Amino acid sequence: MNLQQLNDAQIAAVTAPLGPTLVLAGAGSGKTRVLTNRILYLVQEKGVSPSEILAITFTNKAANEMKRRLMDFDCHAEYMQISTIHSFCARVLRYEAAQLSRNSNFSIYIEDDKKSVIKKIIKASFDDSDAKMVDGFCDSISAIKNNAPDLLDGDLSKLQQTDEYLASELEKLTAITQTEDNDQLIAVINEYSARMTENNALDFDDLLYYVHKLFVSSPETLDKYSERFKYILIDEFQDTNKVQYQIFKLMAQKYKNIFVVGDDDQSIYSWRGADALNLQKFQRDFPECKLFKLEQNYRSTKRILKVANHIIKPNTDRFSKVLWTENEDGIKPQLYSADKESYEAYYVCEQIKNIMYRNSQYKLRDFAILMRINALSRSFELEFQRNRIPYKVFGGFKFFERKEIKDILAYLRLINNHCDAEAFARSINVPRKRGIGDTTLAKLRNLSAEYGISMLQVCSDVRNLETFNKPTQKKLNDFYLEIEQFVKMERALNLTDFIHMLLGTLDFRKVLLEMGEEDRAINIDEFEQTVVNFVQDMPDATLSDFLSSVSLMSDIDEEDNHDYVTIATIHAVKGLEFKNVFVVGLEEGIFPTIRSIYESNTLQEERRLMYVAVTRAQKRLYLTCAKTRFLYGQHKNTIASRYFAEVQEMQAPVRQPATERELLDDKFLDKLNSREPAPAVSTGKTKAEIAKFKAGNVVNHATFGEGMVMAVKGDIAEVFFKSVGKKSLNIKFTPMEIVK
Repeated sequence: MNLQQLNDAQIAAVTAPLGPTLVLAGAGSGKTRVLTNRILYLVQEKGVSPSEILAITFTNKAANEMKRRLMDFDCHAEYMQISTIHSFCARVLRYEAAQLSRNSNFSIYIEDDKKSVIKKIIKASFDDSDAKMVDGFCDSISAIKNNAPDLLDGDLSKLQQTDEYLASELEKLTAITQTEDNDQLIAVINEYSARMTENNALDFDDLLYYVHKLFVSSPETLDKYSERFKYILIDEFQDTNKVQYQIFKLMAQKYKNIFVVGDDDQSIYSWRGADALNLQKFQRDFPECKLFKLEQNYRSTKRILKVANHIIKPNTDRFSKVLWTENEDGIKPQLYSADKESYEAYYVCEQIKNIMYRNSQYKLRDFAILMRINALSRSFELEFQRNRIPYKVFGGFKFFERKEIKDILAYLRLINNHCDAEAFARSINVPRKRGIGDTTLAKLRNLSAEYGISMLQVCSDVRNLETFNKPTQKKLNDFYLEIEQFVKMERALNLTDFIHMLLGTLDFRKVLLEMGEEDRAINIDEFEQTVVNFVQDMPDATLSDFLSSVSLMSDIDEEDNHDYVTIATIHAVKGLEFKNVFVVGLEEGIFPTIRSIYESNTLQEERRLMYVAVTRAQKRLYLTCAKTRFLYGQHKNTIASRYFAEVQEMQAPVRQPATERELLDDKFLDKLNSREPAPAVSTGKTKAEIAKFKAGNVVNHATFGEGMVMAVKGDIAEVFFKSVGKKSLNIKFTPMEIVK
């Protein structure tokens, strides 16, 4: 086996003897390469069967990248289980569904589905269902499942009220609901569990909770999977929560061939239950484990790493490590304090234009603006709009959360799982209204509970529907017959052809076009292309496989290859890197947040978050703040964040002679400090300019490139681009010009 592409520390980790192994991998230290080579080492040098390997990654994107790398080698990667922890658990539960009061075709509820179920229960229990109350119950149910799984017996039906952890969650719910009746609070939690069982559904937390429960309660099942996966490798181990940790610990007990890679300095998900101390706990639970440190960074310049090491050093309860690199010294990180947030945005935008003007090799995708909270994006979006610079806000409204896409998915979920009451309620009135209102749906739910069958099955026989008038009976029975026809077609056709047939039969595109919603109609085409791409990767995929894939998709998995500036929260870009990074909004109370300032553990996580932001940068790093900011409805004076001040203090006494490029940056900074922001946003093209756009014109778009105008209706042009296909665009404001 050739290990020449690895450094000495990486080779030592990759070739470590079998048994528990802990690899502390600093940012940009090549951990994916280490994990990939460890798998190759197991197969090619240790004779391990590929089918005995389980590799857990943080995102689907990371899993696919690891598979892609391994497929380049003769190691039979197709027989390995490489996936996220949620995907792995979903796979286990589909095999073991009979032990869980579920069918193997269970639905996986995303957060919106979960909230919908809880909202209905709360409304019946408290005569109220405000968003704060719904969120409170969602958070508490998640916290109990992820952090105290041993409290629960069965399907949340026997909560141990004496437990301190449960008591703290009930106390939070008491404050939200204004009731001190713990029995009522627990009844809501138990009713949620009962509804999920009736719907043959699991939420994200259930995927983990039920696998843990299964392994604890059934030694035979645990042994089956311990034998099946004798070699376990886990990426981003610092992001595991209590229940995930327990699952891995249980599976590794028998053979102890567990190889974990993580960095406690990059643990930033405590709000999702992640525990940075799991790395230290691993050492205690596996005292014979071997420890390796990867400190050589391949991503950033020396000056950027100097800032990163300085930022993270004050944190306690961390493994000691210092990032270093053989990369160039690079350009000095820039700091800019604006008078107000509009000046901050102007600085960032002008700096991007300045860099691209002087460096023709840079693309817009090489720039990222990272912030602590999404609320700061407004001023940057306005500035990019003024300058007609394409951008994308991550963590915003994602493709699979759009209404028309969720409507299609509701049909698919109901076809796959007749018990899914949430899918039934959503699909019955789309894309065309059937006139089935909330009162009818409530009666159907009651009949479903009375007969002990699903809402869809109630509609299968008009004798079950005598409580409704004749027209309503017919509508409900017709809906049942339609779904049954789709079920037959799903069994007869491959996945691609079936979904094409479904979309055509239901007229989703036609209805949206009739409403004048051209952009939303185009989303239907994008959805169908998603199915085509999925089947290309998994030719034998079932409808259930596709639905699981969609449910388990993360923000980063939806990243595309178009050229735009990235505007994102730091959480949204974990695992990514950019040549040029602007960390903005560095003010006390924003970053770090106000709630973290008086809480030691939370403040340490804020510092880790800053460390993650800094280490996304490869070539250039910019830290910015504003002296006044309009936020949450009012203007406030601010003071620079401690992180801004620390870097400023660190750089001041050791200034070295500047390079030519650095002087250009500094001159530009001085020039900018004496300037006002750009004038107000352009009013767009005139009526005369708009009138020149005709069907058949060849046009050039700033982002999409060359395309042809297919039709023009008012200010809206339908254009087919070579790069992205069909788009409906507002001619007045779109950066698009006629070529011929």
